[in-house]
Order: sequence, then structure tokens, then C-alpha cells
Amino acid sequence: MFLTRSIPRLLKNSTTTVNGFTWQNFCAEALNASMVSTVRTVKDKWISRFQTENIPEADASITNILAHVLQVQSLSDVKECQETKLDEAQLAKIDELCECRLARMPIQYIIREWEFRDLTLKMVPPVFIPRPETEELIELILQQIDAQQELQFLEIGCGTGAITLSILKHAPWASAVALDQSKLACELTLENAKRHGLSENLRIFRHKLADKLPTELDSHKYDMIVSNPPYVPSEQMATLEPEIKIYEDLRALDGGPDGLTVVKAILDIAGKHLKSAGVLWLEVDSSHPPLIKQYLEEMATQLGLKYMSSYKDMFRKERFVEIMKV
Repeated sequence: MFLTRSIPRLLKNSTTTVNGFTWQNFCAEALNASMVSTVRTVKDKWISRFQTENIPEADASITNILAHVLQVQSLSDVKECQETKLDEAQLAKIDELCECRLARMPIQYIIREWEFRDLTLKMVPPVFIPRPETEELIELILQQIDAQQELQFLEIGCGTGAITLSILKHAPWASAVALDQSKLACELTLENAKRHGLSENLRIFRHKLADKLPTELDSHKYDMIVSNPPYVPSEQMATLEPEIKIYEDLRALDGGPDGLTVVKAILDIAGKHLKSAGVLWLEVDSSHPPLIKQYLEEMATQLGLKYMSSYKDMFRKERFVEIMKV
């Protein structure tokens, strides 16, 4: 009522201040409130804010948040509802999630799930977020195995379960053992497995990798071992993006002085636990393939492993290594 009665007087003197609030303020707020009520205006507002704050992938960030709040099936659906009006609850939720993005929280943690190939995986910080390159590793593996044959495989460092669950989904006769040193990662892998009906042929162990497997697996041998291990050289950890340094489990990234500490432990395990002609698949730093090849040549007698090939990722970097037990 006070503002309504004051408007005529404010119109005569637009510089008048009432309780610190000018007529220009009132008009700007009213105009802004009417403009930010649709998907289009909210998206434009937050793209501008993200860009001002130097937030990476501004468009993708707000589009994912909008898709989550609108509960649509895909990002493309957001484009189909540009003129949809948002209610106060939706606007408040969008603002809350966007503030998290301004704090450099990864979008995967903000919306608490992410698409990996054809799986929707629950995401919980600080469990390592699977990268798009790892989807290429899955494609390589699926091209080389017979999905209709029995396959016993081991994943070292399962995180969200992305690798193991992708293989189990497309190889129905496979069975898997998944290891991770993080209790939360083991729980998350199991939860994601149950979500997709893939827990029946899966055993999960919490285990800090050294050079051996859990006692229960001492005598077991596998057709395949796969791992996306920590491979970032320790001295490079400080240069990682804030999204990684602040929020993700750095144990899943730090590979020691040369980035090969965990890789070498995995090679030792593969030498002991791969069946004859069994295959080890690794995702590594692009500088690692020649170093791994040299190491295997030096350790041929002890490990009995043969370097087969390396493969480039989508960025044309040598990223994936195939190794066979001889």
C-alpha cells in the first residue's frame, strides 16, 4: 500500500528515495522480474553471469541445470521449451544450482547424475567423474570381446562403476570384480549397478591397491583386467582446474612422480592374475605408452606381459594401451 500511494509523487521526482529504494530501482526490479520468468530469459541471464565470472562451458552449464529442473529427457528438449514460464520454486532451484556452479562445482555433482554411454549414473562428490574419453575405451573393449561368450574381468579403481557397468550391460555372459580404495565409490558402484539391474554378476571390494589383490582373490585369474588409474604426475596436480582440485578425490588422479606409480602396480597384478592370452586395458596419460612399452620389455621375464598397441582418443592423443599375457 505504501508504494502504491507513493508512486504519483515518485513519478514527479524520480530521484526520490523511500527507505533507500528509488523509483528507478522499483522499475528495474519489476522489469527484471518479468523478464527472467521464461526458460529463454533465465538461460540468457545465467550465461551472461557465468561468462562474466569466467565459468567454463557457460551454455552447457545452464542448459544442464535447466534440463534437470525442468525434468526433461535430453538437453535438446530445453530448446523446445524456450518460452516456458518458470514458477518461483523452479527459479529458486535454478538460482541455487547456478550458485554452486559459480563456486566451480562440476555440473555432474550439481545435478547428481550424468549420462555415460547409455547409462544414467548417480554422481556423488568426491567420487571421480567419468570422462568422455573413457567411453572410447569401452568401445575399444567391446569391439575386441565376444559379448555372447563368458568373460571374467576385473576393474581396478571403479569409481562410479562406469566402466564395469557398461561392459556388463553389453556382455550379458560376463561377470566382474570391481575394486576401489574409496568406501563411497564402492557404495556408489553398487547403487548404480542396482539401478540398472547389473548387480547379480558383480562383486565389489574396498581395497587400497599396492601390488596384490584382496586375499579372497589371491588365486583367481581373469580373462581381462581394465583400469583408468591415477596417472597425473604429482607435480602437475597443482595446475588442475578448480572443479577437479576442490571437489574430486585427488587419490583418483595423483599417479606419483612420473604418473606411473599405480600403473606399475597394476602391471604387476596383471602379470599374476591374467589368464594366458588375457588382456589388460589401461587409460593413461598421452606421454605414457612408450614408457609402459619400455618398462614391459625390461620386466618381460618377471611379468610375462606383451605390449600390443596404443590407441588415440578423440583429441588425437595416445590414451589407451592394450597389453596381453603371454
